Amino acid sequence: MEQLCRKINMPEEVTRKLVELHSTLDSFPCQDLLMHEESWAQGLDQLKTFLGEDPHGFKRLCYMLRCALNAKSVYDRLGISETIYIDTMGAFSRFVREHKESYGCYGFDRGSWTPRQVSCKLFRIGQMEYELTALGGTPVVSLHIPTDVDLRPDILLPSMKAGIAELYRLFPECQGQKIYCHSWLLSPLLKDYLPDHSNILQFQNLFDIEPEGIPGNDVLLWVFKNPKLPKEEYPENTSLQRKLKAFFLSGGRFLEGKGYLRVPL
Repeated sequence: MEQLCRKINMPEEVTRKLVELHSTLDSFPCQDLLMHEESWAQGLDQLKTFLGEDPHGFKRLCYMLRCALNAKSVYDRLGISETIYIDTMGAFSRFVREHKESYGCYGFDRGSWTPRQVSCKLFRIGQMEYELTALGGTPVVSLHIPTDVDLRPDILLPSMKAGIAELYRLFPECQGQKIYCHSWLLSPLLKDYLPDHSNILQFQNLFDIEPEGIPGNDVLLWVFKNPKLPKEEYPENTSLQRKLKAFFLSGGRFLEGKGYLRVPL
């Protein structure tokens, strides 16, 4: 546990807590449920009951990292590199740090998302995360954008090309599947608030985006950091924050976007 925490750059304070918990917490008898897609929901429900009080989410984080440790043997069997394993599990550290940025203290509140990482359905390869999933019964690769991504085209495009090639090498059955993305970054509304040369709009240009947006509130977390703030207290440190704050104060309803990656990039 300590070695994994250090490899994924977990904050030292949280690493100490996790090492202590790892040595004292009982084994979760239904751990395998968290590591198979068809039983995620059941596993999460049983884990919640099993944990009891867990105000900062560290017990849940500890059990998820135990799953991550068990997943290493699957990575090795599939021939997936140590770099991809560490980068993928680095999401745990990123989520812990984002919690502090939002609420002023370390914590873990993304337990419903991380079964994807520990069940070997989602991988970070370079700048992006790629999830093996399905839409309407059709297999697709779902593209996810980590908060520490570098959206500059000269950095992003080579990384995505290499990442997709590596994904196809590891999972040949993915070749020919569409690459799908649903994100606030694809919102059609952003064209009204960003200059044409912005990295976000250049990222949008990589996709055939469906014209009708989807109501969603992810933008509150990713742009304003704390979705629990009253609208009047949204920060105004960037131009986008100022413009979107005015949008929400005027009663605006944000629409997220979805679409498919154009091929070739």
